[in-house]
Order: sequence, then C-alpha cells, then structure tokens
Amino acid sequence: MPHDHHHHHNLDNASDNRVLWAVVVNVVLTFAQVFGGAIAGSMALIADGVHNFSDAAALVLAFGARKLAKRGADAAMSFGWSRAEVIAAFVNYIALILISVWLVVEAVGRMIHPPQVDGWIVVWLATLALIIDLATAALTYALSKHSLNIRAAFLHNLADAGASVAVIVGGIVILLYDWRLVDPILTIGISVFILWHVATDLKPVLRILMLGAPPEKDCTEVQGALGEVEGVSSVHHVHLWQIDEKRVSVEAHLVLDEGRDYATVIARAKDMLAHQFGIHHATLEPESASLGCADHADHDDHEDHDHSDHGHADHAHAGQPAH
Repeated sequence: MPHDHHHHHNLDNASDNRVLWAVVVNVVLTFAQVFGGAIAGSMALIADGVHNFSDAAALVLAFGARKLAKRGADAAMSFGWSRAEVIAAFVNYIALILISVWLVVEAVGRMIHPPQVDGWIVVWLATLALIIDLATAALTYALSKHSLNIRAAFLHNLADAGASVAVIVGGIVILLYDWRLVDPILTIGISVFILWHVATDLKPVLRILMLGAPPEKDCTEVQGALGEVEGVSSVHHVHLWQIDEKRVSVEAHLVLDEGRDYATVIARAKDMLAHQFGIHHATLEPESASLGCADHADHDDHEDHDHSDHGHADHAHAGQPAH
C-alpha cells in the first residue's frame, strides 16, 4: 500500500508539472499574439491572444483548485475542498463570456472601418499559436477525463486551436485578396464559437453549484426505491444532490411500519442505495406514524435539512465526509 500511495503521489506531481508547463507556454504565446496583433493591425489575432490568456488564467485557476481540492475535510469544511474545482470552472466560463462579448463589440466597430492588416504576421503567429494550443491540449488531455475543472481548460485549448486555424485562413485571404473585412468577421465567429462552447459546458457546473441531482439519477426514482424497502411505510423530505464531480449525497425521512426495528430497516435502505444507485453518502431519518415527522410542522421543505437533528429520532449515516 505505501508503494501505491507513493506511485499515486508521483502521478499527481507529474500532472501538476504538465499544468504548470501549459501555463508558462500559454502566457508567452499571449504576449506574442497581442503584440503581433497590435503591429499587424489584426483584431482576430488579438482575439486569439486574449483567448490564449484566458486559457493561461484558466490553467492557473485549475492548478490552484486542484491543490485546494486535495485538502481533507476539517471542522469548517466537513465535505472537504473538492468543490473548489467546480467553482474554478465556473469563474473560468464567466471570464470567457465577458471576453467574447468584448471581442464582438470591438469587431463590429472594425467592420464599419476596416483597418490595414499585415497578413504575414497574422499567419506566422497564428501558426505558432496552433502548434502551442495542440501541445497544451495534449498536456491536459489525460487529466481532463477525470476533472470537470481541467476539462474546462482542455476544451478552451481545443477552441483556441480552432480559432487559430480560422485566423490563419483569414491571414491568407488578406494576403491574396486584401479583403480586410475577413478579420472582424473571423473575430465574431471565434467569439460566437466560444459562447456556444460555454453554453454547453456550463450546465453541469451550475447543476453542482445549485445542489442539483446528478443527470443519471432521478430524485423521484430514489424516493420510489426507498418506499419499496421492506419495513418502510412511506418516504418524504427526499433531497438528492451532487457534492462534487464524484460523490452524490441523499437525505430522506423514512416512516417505518409499526413495530419495525429501525436499525435493520435503515441498514437495508443504505445497502439498496449503494448497490442500486451507487450512493454511499446517505442520511436517513427513521420516523413512526404515531410520532409524526421529526421536523416541526411549521418548517417547509426548504428548511428541513437544517432541522433534522432531533432528540426523538436517530440518524444513520452511510459513508464518511470527504477525505
């Protein structure tokens, strides 16, 4: 086991080094593109450079969030810090929306008065950008499979690669035909592509932050399954939510048949949740029809999870807070 832990630690360090290299390369590229775009008079090249900078910032954010997420649970953060990666992904996407809107506004102004553009500078710098974008995407590809946070950064790099191809084409068109309108048109195209990308990838991030149920699990389905557990008369106050990318939590009040041993029924319910739904973090509160709900009558569903610890009802927990 110590060997496995050491191996895992080395893999983590290698992953972190990849992210750091990707950050350094993207920051250098950003300065080259923005400076080159200013000299060449190309808004599309500056747009690509700004997007590259957002990638670098996203990777810095992703790197910091990864470090923070590795911290264990403590008194203040009983679920641990793993949701830091989700917050980082959210900030990342919001920044991209703002940048895209700014680029569209700038491009519209340039469509009215198209400036002179140096096609060669645009082509060479966009080609360099394409190579670096693909290299950065390769560095983060393996990590993106296991982290929503790193996936956001990885997808940005792929979007950048596509944008760089568009800028190269634009530079060639300017060189061949001196059609300067192609530059702001491409800028708007890149921005719309980024916004479409964000609209697609922001949904799972928002769902986790809004305490939504995971897409593959249904709260009513979980409630129905709990109601079918032997010894359970009815089920209410069911809340199913995603703690982070990998963990799901559920809480529910189970009204037991009269004379049933609550410990046996709870154990049966937890076993069902683990095997049927893969939920290992459950808080189940047993109740009886004669005593009524453990919560006070004047508390609604929005408050019930804040008032679940009452003297006459026992709690059973499956799983532990984040480690």
